Amino acid sequence: MPKFNKELFRGLDSLKAEQTEEPTLKVGAGLLNDKSKNDLKISYLNRDDIEKNEMNKYSIAEINSLAWSLDHTGLIQPLHVKAMENGKYKLLGGERRLTAIDQLIADPENTKWTQDSLIPCVVKDPEEIDLPLSSKNKERLSIITTNKEARNYTDADRMMEIREWKEIIQELRENGVESIPFASKDGAEDELMIKGEKTRDILVQTTGMSSGTINKFENVEKHASDELKEAILLGKTTINTADEIVKKMDKDEQRDYLKEAEKTGKDITPSGVMEKKEEKIADNPNAVSLERFKKDVKGITKSLKKQYVYLTKEEKMRYDECIEILRTLLNKE
Repeated sequence: MPKFNKELFRGLDSLKAEQTEEPTLKVGAGLLNDKSKNDLKISYLNRDDIEKNEMNKYSIAEINSLAWSLDHTGLIQPLHVKAMENGKYKLLGGERRLTAIDQLIADPENTKWTQDSLIPCVVKDPEEIDLPLSSKNKERLSIITTNKEARNYTDADRMMEIREWKEIIQELRENGVESIPFASKDGAEDELMIKGEKTRDILVQTTGMSSGTINKFENVEKHASDELKEAILLGKTTINTADEIVKKMDKDEQRDYLKEAEKTGKDITPSGVMEKKEEKIADNPNAVSLERFKKDVKGITKSLKKQYVYLTKEEKMRYDECIEILRTLLNKE
């Protein structure tokens, strides 16, 4: 493994901040009961005693700079773990730090970090979270709240976090929870309303994303093919590009476009989508694009919302004929 070069990475102050910076939004503050708060203490564990958590789906990036920081300044912020019945501990928060530690241990030129190095950890019990959630969702909540560290969130991280929060919000609603405590951006104790609030508005508060960003993720979840969603999770495309793709392509077209992009090695971009559309039209010199169809339908739907429309029998027959013609035009191969 190559040695770390200080000049290649960010300044020492920013690296320290990466280990210590608190999240601007601490959802879940105050959820632990008094017993759990009193039991929170630092334990020093061997690396072999800590297992990574399969439920943690956050991306692992920028490990070299973090490893350099750990090597030169030590582990400033402890890991968060939960005790298991087999005597070992499962990671709840700090997977990037643990990955950086693994990199240091694996470096044959590094003598400061070994398998016997003691790693400071806060032992937490997700079961002590004072909410009517399943054990799985309590662990999900622990992972989300303890991973709000200084990191560059990818769109894969954001998609995963929205999915996890929706699971938690749904179960809270099913169990009649009206609100949960959380710390606002200025650090003051506040309350996150669950009852009577739209899921999107709750997600804006819990994730710190804008309403527009949440809408893009929701649009993609609803209209994207599984292959396109997987491309986001693998970091092959962004949510902005995926949002543009679902506006211009149905799921079958998305699959074809992604297959061709993978085959040719082209990046997945909005411009690439338009090129694909233009190629399809160019294959048929008599083809005319119906990109305006959605706009036409939207205008008709908007008019119907403003007033009731009644048809005579003759008008109803003409309407049915027009619908059948339209269906035939749009459904042809």
